[in-house]
Amino acid sequence: MYTQPYPESEQGPTQSGHVSAPNSLLIADCGAVFTKVSLFGLVEGQYRLMARAEAPSTLKPPQEDISEGIMQAINTVEFITGRHFVADKQILSPEQENGDGVDIFISTISAGEALSVGVMGAVSSELENLSLQAVSGLYAQTQAVPSPSYVAATSAAQVPGGTGRWTQERVSQEWERQLGHLREAQPQAILIVGGADGPAGPTPLQEACQLLVNVAREQGNPPYSVVYAGAPQYVEAVRRMLQGVGDVTRVDPLTTQGQLGKISTAIGALHERAVIQQLPGYEHLRSWSGANPVASATSLSSLVRFLAQHYAMNVTAVDLGGSTTTVMIAGEQGEFIPMVNTGIGVGAHLNDVLQKVGFQRISRWLPFTISEEEVRQFVLGHMLHPQTLPTDSREIAIIHAFAREAMALTIEMAKKNSNGLLPDTDLILATGGALAHAPKYGQVAMMLLDALQPRGVTSMVLDSTMLIAQLGAIATVAPVMAVQVNENDAVSHRLGTCVIPFGNVQQGQLAVRVGVEYSNGRQLNVDVIGGSIEVIPLQVNEQALLTLFPAPTVDVGLGPGERARAAEEIDGGLIGLIIDARGRPLALPSDEAERQARLLQWAQALGA
Repeated sequence: MYTQPYPESEQGPTQSGHVSAPNSLLIADCGAVFTKVSLFGLVEGQYRLMARAEAPSTLKPPQEDISEGIMQAINTVEFITGRHFVADKQILSPEQENGDGVDIFISTISAGEALSVGVMGAVSSELENLSLQAVSGLYAQTQAVPSPSYVAATSAAQVPGGTGRWTQERVSQEWERQLGHLREAQPQAILIVGGADGPAGPTPLQEACQLLVNVAREQGNPPYSVVYAGAPQYVEAVRRMLQGVGDVTRVDPLTTQGQLGKISTAIGALHERAVIQQLPGYEHLRSWSGANPVASATSLSSLVRFLAQHYAMNVTAVDLGGSTTTVMIAGEQGEFIPMVNTGIGVGAHLNDVLQKVGFQRISRWLPFTISEEEVRQFVLGHMLHPQTLPTDSREIAIIHAFAREAMALTIEMAKKNSNGLLPDTDLILATGGALAHAPKYGQVAMMLLDALQPRGVTSMVLDSTMLIAQLGAIATVAPVMAVQVNENDAVSHRLGTCVIPFGNVQQGQLAVRVGVEYSNGRQLNVDVIGGSIEVIPLQVNEQALLTLFPAPTVDVGLGPGERARAAEEIDGGLIGLIIDARGRPLALPSDEAERQARLLQWAQALGA
């Protein structure tokens, strides 16, 4: 786990922009599958969501213009409100006396491919891991291409006595292998790392430059965008070697987590230039606003960190998209674990999820028997038509199985980046099409519990308006608006509070006795058996005090067998108070008939 401050080029959520007190704001969120447009304005002195619309994204033929999808969604907002926001394909600004126009227009973007980053030089396993952490909150992917001399030196050092010296022929083979990696990967950006005091000295830095020069000359590549985070005394030598081949940006040497913020900022700027600004229709979109479009992940990370600090709690946000799954975890002590899992989503990238986890991990979540061929046919159809929503309960169950695995893969990556240490979360914010469009709230709760496997006591909130990924961007220009909309509209679908016992939960035995004292004085005691899910009535705007009596081997947050009593009343929700006593980690029965029966029982308990 690491603490990451706001990057130098990123405004925090309490900073305001050019309009101190706008009457209205229009924001567009451009995704790979859908484009969402939301209108915010003053209602009785409070900023509220006034209208929202979505339209299919228009990055691909026949339109091939990102602004067209925004226009289609804005047309719907105009129809809903009776106001006009566009004239001659331009945004009317500022707001007019008759109500037409808008004071601020901003946009966020999650569409486009991930930035491919080659990590070169003296790439040790530690530096490779740090490089991955540096881009984990960005739409970017890394691939390590360590220099031949570094590979040779470290391989020799691993041989007892250091006698495993490489022949010149083997070094030449390694050189050709790394050239092949670069040709195949075709990275859009390069991160050069490593000091001069390693086992191969400064040679890996020189070789990284030479590898780039060789590939650029033979393929006629445009200049590489290079972030140099290696030994500072060689930065000018690197610039000379890469003259005409790479544009070099220097940052502090990457040695510890303290440098991650600056490297993340530098790579983020490269993503903006190489990906976002190259989207068809970008210049038209850019002309509508006084600010550059913001990556959706950057906007979400700003909001999550703000909420964690403002409310002094651990917050986990999940954004399940068509081509990307994002998990942002922020702690009340400033911890921040971002994970943008590019290429893993429930739209056109559904097959990538299947390739990663395999048929068995998908089918285990289905309460019916299914063939691998049927799953593959479903995937093919969904990839061809990602904007199509499931039409029956069988298709819904299949897409929800993929949603679980996309979120689980992303959580697994976040754990790896934080050395397996993730804070127990107090609040889960869930957004994204597959979650927002789920027919039942219980289905959303089940997906989150299965995929994230929280422990202790946590609240779950569904952002069905899909606003939370935009509020961080809004906060940079209108912080009061962001706070009020967040409180009034963005998180209005509170699913409920969850109690998740963990430790040695015995199946079929008493796991926890739950004492509920309602605000009206009514009291209720419920025994929850291991392996089950129980829902205790506790509705929206209803509160209660909890007392938990776990079995001797069961933990509810204070240690095995330790009774816990809430210091404050907990909130109800659309589902109620959920007691998930299935154990952690969650283990599904191996017998197919029993597994399917359990899945149906759990779904019935949650009203899914």
